Amino acid sequence: MLTAFTLALCCALSWQPLQGGERLPLQKKNIKIGQPAPYAPEAEGYDKKGNPIYWDPKPHVVPLGDGKYAFKWTGHNGRELTLLYQRPDAVDVVVAASALHLPGGSFRYEYQVRNLKSSELDLGGFAVRLLSRRADALSDTSTMAVNPWRLLKQDFQEGAWISFHPRRGQTPIGPGREASLALVSPDPPAIVECQAYGGDLTIKGVGEESPTVLEDLYLRPDAWPHGYTIGPDERISKMSAKTRLEYLTEHLPQMLQLGWIEDKPTMQWYKDNLQAGKTVEVRTRAQKDFERKLITSEVVALVSYLLQ
Repeated sequence: MLTAFTLALCCALSWQPLQGGERLPLQKKNIKIGQPAPYAPEAEGYDKKGNPIYWDPKPHVVPLGDGKYAFKWTGHNGRELTLLYQRPDAVDVVVAASALHLPGGSFRYEYQVRNLKSSELDLGGFAVRLLSRRADALSDTSTMAVNPWRLLKQDFQEGAWISFHPRRGQTPIGPGREASLALVSPDPPAIVECQAYGGDLTIKGVGEESPTVLEDLYLRPDAWPHGYTIGPDERISKMSAKTRLEYLTEHLPQMLQLGWIEDKPTMQWYKDNLQAGKTVEVRTRAQKDFERKLITSEVVALVSYLLQ
């Protein structure tokens, strides 16, 4: 079971990257919100003669721009009702991460979650999938609320999503701002998934629940901006040196795609030398490439600790 923990977070006005490089923003599915699917009027009772009375809400959607929509329908009282819906994927996010091996043997993970100026919303929340049952906060001064999702041991192969969102009363993480967080774990880094969303997921009602065909249009978490970062993975500790090397080699194309590696020639050098077993050369080159901004801090962490 994962232990509950608090992430140490803070907001800043400027973006201070962990190093150079153009990381790929979290990706969106850009699902189109159209009109409701065909539906049948709902039976809501009977008249004095025993005949069924049907309610036809006549639902429809009016796009308002900037990811906003007016969900309209006819209520049970015969009046038109309107619910304003903001799609949560109207946010552009870049995540940077690093890992440091502490003297006691644990790893310190630091994340910077940047809400790009192109976003239409404040950062509403961020979630990272941890493949470790052991993760703890570095302090209890969190400016974000954290919600650890607990999983049964037999289900842990899929990991656990750890989500956080701004605390009430704190300065919003608007476009151009960032949140940072840190945690420690005895487990070494691997590539893990992450997600983000914008705005407030709470949908304010209008005194009556909207028809099901309109609720079906709400974007679910699988539509949120999605990407990859690094995080603790307890499986790495159980791998042999050969398997770790294979893991690193296998994921080089993904690192290139994510913007963690500058170009194909740089990636190919790492691939060739990893396949040749030249781990010392690879680790030495990684430090130099990091300084030259040819690779990101995520690659340095993976190379440093998977090749130990």
